[in-house]
Amino acid sequence: MNIRNINAQNRTAAIGVSFDVPHEREVIAIGNPDNLKSYFTMGITSDEIDVRTRKLGSLVDDMNELAKGDCDSRMDIMAECSNGLCGIISEGQGNKSAEEYKNALTEIYDDSGKGNMILNFMIFSILTNYEYNHKTLSAEWHLLISAMKKSAARFAEQFNTCVSDMLLPFRNLPTLDDSNVRYWNIPEQLNDAPTDLTIHVYYTHNNGTWQTGYVAEDSFLAVLRIYCDILKQSNRIITNCPICHKLVVKVKQTESNFCSEECRLANKNEWTKEVRERNAKSDVQRTYDIFYTTGNNLKRKLKKDPDKLAEFDEYFKEARKKALALKNSVNDDSPDTEINKYRAKIHNMIQDIQNCADELCDQIRDEKDTDKN
Repeated sequence: MNIRNINAQNRTAAIGVSFDVPHEREVIAIGNPDNLKSYFTMGITSDEIDVRTRKLGSLVDDMNELAKGDCDSRMDIMAECSNGLCGIISEGQGNKSAEEYKNALTEIYDDSGKGNMILNFMIFSILTNYEYNHKTLSAEWHLLISAMKKSAARFAEQFNTCVSDMLLPFRNLPTLDDSNVRYWNIPEQLNDAPTDLTIHVYYTHNNGTWQTGYVAEDSFLAVLRIYCDILKQSNRIITNCPICHKLVVKVKQTESNFCSEECRLANKNEWTKEVRERNAKSDVQRTYDIFYTTGNNLKRKLKKDPDKLAEFDEYFKEARKKALALKNSVNDDSPDTEINKYRAKIHNMIQDIQNCADELCDQIRDEKDTDKN
């Protein structure tokens, strides 16, 4: 895309997406609505549109980059430039005054294969709206200066409203409690979006198959809604990592929700900590722990005789099943009579495994005495 030569005939910036799910590919396109329609229906490309074919799910990576704040400096530049361009329109200044801001926006537009297409769409939207509003204002004939100022204020407000609405989803990303970590809450953000999000659907017949393109005008959220729907139909779900809240694309329902092994381990450690804290306060759990620890300690007496240790392991395994069943039959809120019965039964089971271990130890000693004789 020749970002320095935006056509000012149309104030609407459009973003489109199409999917090739079997080959794990997605196409993202930026341009004005007419050019994107030509691309998605007839495959016509030009310098006035930017088209990227990427791995399926790359749009989610772009969103995560925004949430992490990796693009904050560019977001600040866009906000500063849009304010500057709005001021130029409201003052009725010439287009030369805008070169500084236009050049700054052009500098941060990333036309590399790894460029963030959401950021590129925002830049294209700002420049498109500015060129349209400034050119339309300049074309109007104003007999009085007061009329010109009134007209300039109207076009500036029109520009400002459009740009503010476009940037809103990215400026107001929610944060984790008691932290500055930002994330996307897609269901909530889509529910808060205007109900009139419009998607244009275009079909083209390429390589013997029908392909579908979805195009939204001045609205990333409209594309996000269709993006989530298409992935869901393809058995892919966009969800948030329970730990860091980064967006994750799951291929199957049974896949982990965690974005990394680090987050999975963090969740496991937190879960283990909670269980330990909960069990530390439980009389029922402590009683079972005494039984379990006693059994493991008794194993040490038998470790020099593998056969006897295996025999005890089998006995202890069966006893442990019964002890677990007893533990699960009561809780700390059970009547005292039931808890006392539970403790008595566990105490008897402890005595039984001790007797079993003692008997096996006696057999080991007897066998050694026999060998000596």
